[in-house]
Amino acid sequence: MKHFAHVIAWLSEILLRDEWSNLALKLKEQYFAFLIELDNRPSQPLQSLLISGEDHRFFSHGGIDVIAVCRSLWRTFIVGKREGASTIEMQIVRVLTGRFENTIRRKIKEMALATLVVRVVPKSVLPSIYLQIGYYGWQMDSLRAACQRLCIDPSAIATEDVASLVARIKYPQPRHITDVWTRKIERRSRHLLTLYKSHQCGRTYAGLSARVRYATI
Repeated sequence: MKHFAHVIAWLSEILLRDEWSNLALKLKEQYFAFLIELDNRPSQPLQSLLISGEDHRFFSHGGIDVIAVCRSLWRTFIVGKREGASTIEMQIVRVLTGRFENTIRRKIKEMALATLVVRVVPKSVLPSIYLQIGYYGWQMDSLRAACQRLCIDPSAIATEDVASLVARIKYPQPRHITDVWTRKIERRSRHLLTLYKSHQCGRTYAGLSARVRYATI
């Protein structure tokens, strides 16, 4: 999958020069913020739950998960049920570019730019960066805002709280909480914890190292 991403990255750098230039500057800003934020970095369980729930082949692809894309196309056009195939890189591109329109053109550009992300930011740092800038719900458009509103510590929280927080990436918290939303969060949290236990036995988190948490400029 990484060889395919290298080819797409080469083409993207040529065809999307202006878009990539703007995105690269924003990525550098986020990476610098990561390096200086020593006390408020996401804990390792928080990063692991994100990978399990959003992109469990994260360390085996180059920005595009070809398997997920093929499965999404099959389920959309054959089964008739929509399913996402966004990687962590693609979600970072979406947030930093501020492009959320539901069009094929936007999605293709997002995938193309995702293959270039690791040219600016190390792969192992991307989960932390996405957690920092992700949308968790009303008045929670960053990890800092979410933790303040929910009264939790991002660097030392229990696995159950981690799961509940990551679950909000899929189901952002509305301004007025409903029973339906609460049940969705509870189901999603249980699912994330099940994935977490399963993935601990393999190499899903192999790229997450202690250096991620203690890197300095």
